Amino acid sequence: MNGLSKFSLWLGAVLVAAAAFLWLTPWGGFAMNALPVGDGVSAQLACGGVFVSGRKLDDVVRHDIFRLSPLTKRDRFDLDDRSVTVTSFGLAPRTSIYRPGIGCTLLVDSDAAALRKQADGIEPPSRAHRPRLWPEGDDVALAPSPALTRAVETSFTDDTSSHDIDTRAIVVVQDGRIVAERYADGFGPDTPQLGWSMSKSVTASLIGTLIAKGELALDAPAPVPEWTVAGDPRRAITLRNLLNMSSGLVFREPYDPGSDSTAMLFESHDMAGYAATRALAHPPGTYWSYSSGTANILSRIVKMKSGGTLKSLEEYARSKLFGPLGMTSAVFEPDESGNFVGSSYLYASARDWARFGLFILNDGTVGGRRLLPEGYVHFLCAPAPASPDKGYGAMFWLNGVDAKGAREFPHLPADYCAAEGHNDEFVAIFPSRDTVIVRLGWTGSDYRFDRDKHFAAILAALGK
Repeated sequence: MNGLSKFSLWLGAVLVAAAAFLWLTPWGGFAMNALPVGDGVSAQLACGGVFVSGRKLDDVVRHDIFRLSPLTKRDRFDLDDRSVTVTSFGLAPRTSIYRPGIGCTLLVDSDAAALRKQADGIEPPSRAHRPRLWPEGDDVALAPSPALTRAVETSFTDDTSSHDIDTRAIVVVQDGRIVAERYADGFGPDTPQLGWSMSKSVTASLIGTLIAKGELALDAPAPVPEWTVAGDPRRAITLRNLLNMSSGLVFREPYDPGSDSTAMLFESHDMAGYAATRALAHPPGTYWSYSSGTANILSRIVKMKSGGTLKSLEEYARSKLFGPLGMTSAVFEPDESGNFVGSSYLYASARDWARFGLFILNDGTVGGRRLLPEGYVHFLCAPAPASPDKGYGAMFWLNGVDAKGAREFPHLPADYCAAEGHNDEFVAIFPSRDTVIVRLGWTGSDYRFDRDKHFAAILAALGK
């Protein structure tokens, strides 16, 4: 027997032993649960990065997915013209399907044909160049001062060993116009980028449009089918409670295998349905707990009010929010049930994220037209009553205050109100400075983009 044959027999024995260990030990059970979740994460991010953002698969894998966990370096990626399939060690294949204008959806218990049929009749918005000044059009006239240019350039500084802070876009808006912007190599003004939990802030705005139409009320019980049974204590949960992250529902947020967030995002056909089945642990409005499930329940309310289908939801979002704001790059990816993943999966260009920030800065109006009810933006950016440090409003983060009265971000204005995402994505709104700053990137979990330092430097350079 030659050396290669001996090695093959040895490797086969090791793999058999490893498989037995995976199936028969407690740690192995965890690992077997982790593989489908991990492959699902990789498939979803690879699909969105390639088909929505327009990047090369190798770039997405090396700069996004490999940063999630060392185990992802064992992933195998199979790409075709409309999907990505990922396996680890040849196990747990997961596939994410792309649909134009809709983005990517992870398969759980559906199939590609059913999802493509679900998308019948949905047309992607035109992204043709609009020859007017931003935000009405796509032209930008920049003349930043040297100080502002330096402040924006400095915000891209990254002295970590593996470029782990990785800022990819900065856009600065003042007095309603873009006054400075910069992009990393491979990204530009038209590149849709994932906002992660900034999606929650947009979901809150969609809810606001329904309140403006009189179809919902903040202090009425949330219209959630799972809570309609007589005697169910969850019937007392209001939209205000949901938006303030104070529903009282049990929901374990940390992103590890077995948590509610990972089970919902990567193993559920109907994410809102999963979240709506959680038990009530605290009286509504009395206890603050961050929950991605809450945002998906809210997203499904928008779907129900729009007509109950993916097509009706897409048309509603584009006609009532994205269209009026000019956010033609916006792609809100749905789950298999046809509901936007309102917690996590909105892609948009940096300029379109800035359009959203300007909309909030302008009190929910655009072009003189009011889309959100009067007082709603104040609600979004006012501390939730149960928020322990007054650092959270209604799907927006604030400049919290500790027990000694110190601000979380001492160099930023007290009226800081921001959509924030998992990898330090920010749409930071400063009403007292009439300014919006967008930062997009892919900061690793062991690092932080120093918004207090960089945003304060940009604000100082603006000189207002």
